[in-house]
Amino acid sequence: MKHLDPGRDAQAGTATLLIALVLMMSITIGTLSVARTLVVEQRMAGNANGNTRLLLQAERGLAKGIAYLTHSLQTMSWQQATNNNTLVEKITVASAEPDIQTKVLFSRPADSLQYISIQATSSKDGGSALQAVVSQTVRPLSVLTPLAESAPPLVVNGCPTAIATSLDIRPLDADSDQAGDSVWLYGTSACSTLHLIDSHSGLIQTRATTDDLWPLFFSVSREEFTSLASEQDGLADSDRDYWLAQDGDMNSGRWQRSLGSADRPVALYFPAAAGCPEFADGVRLFGLVFIDTDCAEPVAAHSLEVFGTLIVNGNLNAGDTRLRLSHIQRADSRQTRLRFPLLRSIPVPGTWKDF
Repeated sequence: MKHLDPGRDAQAGTATLLIALVLMMSITIGTLSVARTLVVEQRMAGNANGNTRLLLQAERGLAKGIAYLTHSLQTMSWQQATNNNTLVEKITVASAEPDIQTKVLFSRPADSLQYISIQATSSKDGGSALQAVVSQTVRPLSVLTPLAESAPPLVVNGCPTAIATSLDIRPLDADSDQAGDSVWLYGTSACSTLHLIDSHSGLIQTRATTDDLWPLFFSVSREEFTSLASEQDGLADSDRDYWLAQDGDMNSGRWQRSLGSADRPVALYFPAAAGCPEFADGVRLFGLVFIDTDCAEPVAAHSLEVFGTLIVNGNLNAGDTRLRLSHIQRADSRQTRLRFPLLRSIPVPGTWKDF
């Protein structure tokens, strides 16, 4: 007959209870750990999704900033930054996400518009620390290349010829130690008439031979320029930026219109098919004049003034005339280069960043 031992039974019950408690605690800890892991993963997934959304909106903001710059560069209100050599402007652009705000910062050197940095920052409303930042440096371009904007008063793909007395050319900062170039000659330095050029302290530079000056000085093709000029047909002369010389503009091959101003220069193109024009007495042109052919005959009957740059895609017969070519600065002392409406902004390779 078995005898029950109350002490041993109590110990066994206590052990069982302890084991049960340990198992319950283990299960509880495991459950809490799994739950915590799930919460963390959900938060990480939410953050990743939030970061992706922010980055997408920042990239869209950058694209909108580039578009805004292209259409509004001339009217932007630049402010002095903390760095005295930098100007900035800030805008807020619309976001496709109602809970995300995107701001765009433009910055550039105070003395130049050649390169502009654009930074877009997207952040969530409600004080969240999450944000995405992308930036890109762009080069604003008009119909002219940077080379054309800073070109001297005369560019010839050959030689200036038949100068009877003197050819008057006034460069940037004329008659000073800081005078810019007066003439660029492409393909030759053996021009017999260079001593007849009054360059007003500017240099006459020889440049490498080229078959065609157009791509050096225009950022658009001839066809694109023709289209731009056609789009402005019918506008008042004072509202036009681009001119294509056509038969209706000429009187027996003679150009008679004065065009442009110091603060609104024009680009006037004489295609090769039109031949080299003769300019009527007293014509004054502000901007860039491109003659796409050789000028074997004198370009002016008596007098012609160009404030900007005259480019001849061949030799130039200056003739017995009062041809005066001056940098645009001579018409407006504030101008150091030719400026035209912005057509597009080209991203500078290697400058895209995300933070």
